[in-house]
Amino acid sequence: MALVDVDSWVTEYESCSRLSHALLDKLNHRDRCHNPSLEYNRLTSSIKVGLKQFDNELQQLKSKLNDAVLERAITFEENERRQRQMVTLQSQRQQIQTKYIDNRSAGLQSDMGVAAFSGIRSSGRTAHADYGDAENDSDVAPIIDTSDVEALKQHQIAILEQQNHGLDILSQTISRQRALATQLGQEVEDQNEILDNLAVTMERVETGVGHETHNISLVNRTDNRTWCYWLVIIALFIAIVIVALI
Repeated sequence: MALVDVDSWVTEYESCSRLSHALLDKLNHRDRCHNPSLEYNRLTSSIKVGLKQFDNELQQLKSKLNDAVLERAITFEENERRQRQMVTLQSQRQQIQTKYIDNRSAGLQSDMGVAAFSGIRSSGRTAHADYGDAENDSDVAPIIDTSDVEALKQHQIAILEQQNHGLDILSQTISRQRALATQLGQEVEDQNEILDNLAVTMERVETGVGHETHNISLVNRTDNRTWCYWLVIIALFIAIVIVALI
């Protein structure tokens, strides 16, 4: 679900950016029209509706970006990039609003000047009605305050603090792992020393066993030579017995 939200944010951002350029084109087109005229009034109504839609889409982008940051669905670098894109859209919104009001005010001043010069009261009433529409338009599409930008900056600072806290925890974990690795290395060295001592002891035992085996071999050889002596002794004993009987 997080991936779908991220993709939808990009799509909605592109839509909002296209809407911004479309509104600027309509404002430029309206500047070339005579005021009042049907085309001028049609473009004014279309721009008013477009400003409302632009504000709604901008608010949705801001809300979805905040949700993505809280859910950690995007990286810190991606969040920074999108925050800059939001500031760009807000600057475009400010530019459109300023141009929209300035153009309406300029048209009203022109109409009021013509009405005063010609002395036609109906034109004066029309200019007054247009001036009232301009005030209503300014109420409908208010200028975006810089508080949103400050809120975004504060939100970025909070994110940085959270990431710094996470880095501190990661650093402590790595330090503990390093201490465990050092302790394990010391244990391995102790075990190697014990094995070396055991090898020396086994070598000594093997040497002693070889020496004792050699001694046993000498004893066996000595036992193999004594049977001759025993045979001579038995023969002499038999000879003595025979002589005694004779």
